[in-house]
Amino acid sequence: MNADLVNILFNDTFNMLKINSTEPLKEWYSTGVASFFRRWWRALLAELVATALLVLLGVASLLPVNGAPAPLTHPALAFGFVVVANVEAFGPASGAHMNPAVTLAAVLDRRLSLLPAVCYVLVQLLGATLGFGLLMALTPETFVGDVIVGGNAPGSVGPVAAAAVEALLTAVLALLCCGVWRAHEQGKEDPAVSIKFGLTIAGLIYAGGVMSSASLNPARSFAPAVLQGFRADHWVYWVGPLGGSALATLLHRHALRPSPTAPLAQPEELPLNDKP
Repeated sequence: MNADLVNILFNDTFNMLKINSTEPLKEWYSTGVASFFRRWWRALLAELVATALLVLLGVASLLPVNGAPAPLTHPALAFGFVVVANVEAFGPASGAHMNPAVTLAAVLDRRLSLLPAVCYVLVQLLGATLGFGLLMALTPETFVGDVIVGGNAPGSVGPVAAAAVEALLTAVLALLCCGVWRAHEQGKEDPAVSIKFGLTIAGLIYAGGVMSSASLNPARSFAPAVLQGFRADHWVYWVGPLGGSALATLLHRHALRPSPTAPLAQPEELPLNDKP
């Protein structure tokens, strides 16, 4: 076989492999990506707006009052009420996660696949940054010099203890999410679910605010860290919430969640003392 024939065969084979390898990719890119965003654009937009509102209105409650720091009551109630509103407004579109730790729980509980989850987290971080940026634009007199407003930092405990507190607080939130998802799976719709989430958030902020500033949400801590350069112990507000969410979700999935085949307890027809 001469060299010219070898070159012809090699080039033909290479061109065939090149076409066969790129055409499916082009087809997927033109159909798969479009199909993905047709399915998920509404949910991603809902997460973006919901997280922006959460950070904007929640952190606004931390603005100084007559020069003094806002009391813990303000962020507890503000974040709680905003969560109630956002769950009602955006829950049907996206589930109203507003929090990478909640999205992680949804992935580990097999309720959300990996690619949409990554997109959720990205738009949550973007939404939080937009919300905090809007707050800075609305109140420029507050964000002057080295003044830090809304940044999370360990309070009365050290960074490691603060991470443990964040893990514990977020674990409670993740367990609530898993319980609500399980009830929904069983067809048990709860019209008061948004109130339960709001009260839980308020209570957790009350419980942990003094110790860790009770973020429970990496996106909520990410925005001040980016826009104010406030990165002291920032790892606490990623490791703590994500670790607590993961542990709680796995605990619920493998130990606490009732088996779908478990028989349901039937109500007694008669009081026990009246039975023969």
